[in-house]
Amino acid sequence: MTLARPTSEVQNSRSVAIPPSPRATADHNSHDHGVRFSVADAAVYLFVILMGAFQLAHYPHFPDFFNDVTYPDLARSILQHGSYQMRLMPETTFPPGFPLILAAVGSFAGLGPAAMFSVVAVSTTLGILAVYEFLRRIEGRGIAAVSSLILASSPAMFSFNTAIVYPEMTYILVSFLALLLAVAIDRTSRRRYLIGLVTLLSLALASAVLIRSVGVALLAALFTWIAVSLVFVPDAGRRRLLRFIVPLAVGAVAQLSWSMWAGHHKILEWQLPGYPRSYFSQVSVKDGNHPELGVAHLGDIPIRVARNEARRAAGLSQLLTLRYITAFWSSPAIICPLVLIAIGLVFSLRAGGALHDWYYLWYEIIFMLWPWNYADRFLIPVVPLACLYLWRGIKVVASASAFHPKRAGAVFTGIGAVLCIASAAYAFGIARIAVNPERVRGDHLQEIAATLFWAAVAASGCAMLRIDSVRRVLRSPGGFGRFGRAVAVRTVPATRLVTILAVAAIVVSGTIQVLARGRDNLHPRIAATYLPMLRGAEWIRTNEPSGSVLMASEPEFVFHFAHDPVVWFPPISSASILMDGIRAHHVDVVLVTHQPHSYWLPPEDVCFQALLQSYGRSFRLRDQGADYWVYDVVPPTVIETQPPGSQ
Repeated sequence: MTLARPTSEVQNSRSVAIPPSPRATADHNSHDHGVRFSVADAAVYLFVILMGAFQLAHYPHFPDFFNDVTYPDLARSILQHGSYQMRLMPETTFPPGFPLILAAVGSFAGLGPAAMFSVVAVSTTLGILAVYEFLRRIEGRGIAAVSSLILASSPAMFSFNTAIVYPEMTYILVSFLALLLAVAIDRTSRRRYLIGLVTLLSLALASAVLIRSVGVALLAALFTWIAVSLVFVPDAGRRRLLRFIVPLAVGAVAQLSWSMWAGHHKILEWQLPGYPRSYFSQVSVKDGNHPELGVAHLGDIPIRVARNEARRAAGLSQLLTLRYITAFWSSPAIICPLVLIAIGLVFSLRAGGALHDWYYLWYEIIFMLWPWNYADRFLIPVVPLACLYLWRGIKVVASASAFHPKRAGAVFTGIGAVLCIASAAYAFGIARIAVNPERVRGDHLQEIAATLFWAAVAASGCAMLRIDSVRRVLRSPGGFGRFGRAVAVRTVPATRLVTILAVAAIVVSGTIQVLARGRDNLHPRIAATYLPMLRGAEWIRTNEPSGSVLMASEPEFVFHFAHDPVVWFPPISSASILMDGIRAHHVDVVLVTHQPHSYWLPPEDVCFQALLQSYGRSFRLRDQGADYWVYDVVPPTVIETQPPGSQ
């Protein structure tokens, strides 16, 4: 006969086997940590505001925009011409939300760098505070403070925010406000309060999709969350359907309206797949930066996903540790964040998840399929959520290691041994030659460190395979309490101290770098990428007839300085297609630049050389610098009167 175990033992065994759900933890933390403002909260607020004030005063003090001019010029078009245009053409790629905000500010403060970078600085400050409040309510002050302090002191984010006027920080502000409002709507029982929250969430969702197109991830997440709730928790699902159907509908209408307007006004200068067509068309190409490669095949998708995830994991590690990360798959800086975040996300979704869980999943799916080169701005909006799932993943792995040491030991031993061999092969050139023969030489410190790290993991796994006393102690009556207290007394203070010191070191180091970069911004230099374009555009403005039709690979930038119509110089290697386009668009002047690391492939100077070889008599060199060339396009009637061989 089997005797029933005491209730306390059953509860202990359950707490050992299954860690508390993140949703339950979130609800608990919302009461313990969420609403009462403490001295710790004030300290985080003060630091974030001070860093925001520093960014506000230390933007690049140029008289004009000498990097990307897209969004300031869209705001100028709205304010001065009452139209949504770029270089005299309707803008159908970038949604109008952020330019409308810039135009609203510009109507009072002007459209110069001081006013436009102020929008970015204020959005950064308020966005990080929104991140802090959101994480504080669902997970507690610890992870909220760590994420917010690291973001506020991130040199990479500071450099990005003070280099170009882009909508990422405004999008962070709006998206996390939407997540905050959704939490409040889901929990409130006051009807009058509910109506106001639903109205605000509707505005936030509409703003999100009109500020950045990736805001559709919020709409997809809200729809998925409601649908899953209806299936697995019908009562909660019906309540959420009634509360969130209006915000979902408003956001969908905003997205649909913009898509219809953009589709109706789209003008294609060249018949190329991908940009500047819709984002769906862009995702379907093999390589966004090299559109001539054509449409992707099914076999290209796994390669793209693996590449994107490795680069995003490396980017996250760089943002969190301030260290350059070599993107090889056996690197702990790649594998560990990916695995821990995946575990934390799956653990969060196992009971149906919350809106932010589905939002992160949809956001990552979009960028798993993204065909363009990695950029920090694609990652920054979800770094706080990545930190959340990284933390949850660490807790799950730590719990599993404590309560199932032999299973965890077997996993650690196997994974550690395999990745140790892979890292060693990459460090000593075996895998490196196979992956990229041109990168045999270089700094191998990260590969060697990875080899040692995985060797230590394998050794730890072997040691865990011999542990059995922990489980016996835990299963004995009252054993869990004694063991838990002993572990807490010995390890929790030490772990907390090490964590605080590590975060403090990252924040202090990041702050020092931010201060140095801010001082450099007071005496800025034009980015090397745009300097050839600027020199060529200024020469054209001074020497070419007004109203000439220009052609350049950065048409928005050249239009800003030359003030003449500009046609995009596309990455097309076919000389005949380029020449047909030049004639069809009545191009008068072609500006060609050389970039060591061209954004587009093939590079424009390579494409133009093909033109010169086939149609040399159609172009006359007017000006030349170290890295740019200005050519006049000779009309066909003039070419016919030229003697053969002349240019």
